[in-house]
Amino acid sequence: MPKVPINDPKHWRERAEEARTVADEMNEPDSKRKMLRIADDYEELAKRAEQRLRDRTRNPGVSE
Repeated sequence: MPKVPINDPKHWRERAEEARTVADEMNEPDSKRKMLRIADDYEELAKRAEQRLRDRTRNPGVSE
């Protein structure tokens, strides 16, 4: 696991799952839609973290 949570895809995927769980419990459509958008945004952060990890593998001199 990366030292910094911002660089940890698992961290962001767990946040996304939490947001989806909250959305599933919501009854108000607009709030549910917003919470699902937050989950999507967390998934995007996970993808970016994965990219940073790949970049670091290619350039090991870059620190976290």
